[in-house]
Amino acid sequence: MAGEPRGGAFTRRSRADRRDELLAASLKLALEGGLTSITARRVAAEVGVAQGLVSHYFGSVDELLAATFEYAAANEREQTNALLPDSPLERLRAMLTLLGSHDHDPIALLWLDAWRESARRPALQRVVVRAMEHDIAELGAIITQGKAAGIFPDAGPHSAMRILALVDGFSASAAVRAGIAGSDLDYEDVLDFVLRTAERELGLPSGALDPAES
Repeated sequence: MAGEPRGGAFTRRSRADRRDELLAASLKLALEGGLTSITARRVAAEVGVAQGLVSHYFGSVDELLAATFEYAAANEREQTNALLPDSPLERLRAMLTLLGSHDHDPIALLWLDAWRESARRPALQRVVVRAMEHDIAELGAIITQGKAAGIFPDAGPHSAMRILALVDGFSASAAVRAGIAGSDLDYEDVLDFVLRTAERELGLPSGALDPAES
């Protein structure tokens, strides 16, 4: 991570840029060792700044963990949205394909970690709830658009929440697949169940959400 060169001149940054730099370093630590691996000392060492600077931006470890997860969720959302097409069906198909891919495993593990830690960290819990509500609202907007266009004829007011509950369960389970290589668990079969269930929920023909259809 870029920071002040050790023993070199001080690099002045805007407050927002400095905060993002610290959060990027904190997220790197979280992806490598989980949220509980984050400390002000380790973030400072990662960036190459004094530990007091981290404490200046984040008053406690709980605040730092919450801000790190919020930063991660926002980045994930931005990167995912940039890859999604415009039509409701294609957008939903692409979203579910991305969430079911191996590339999603690191962030899925981070979500799993955040769910566990939020039980004893109120600041993190508030951020996790906001992120979940945001995701439901975004999927709900896609479904509402598709319902209005006649693409999702059976969609109901709780369809977004029901589909995301399935996706969350799949993601949490699939995120640990690297540690159970050689087992009999078939994640492609589980993903197929998620897709078929989403199709039935929305009134789509079987296979409409298959990645091969895109």
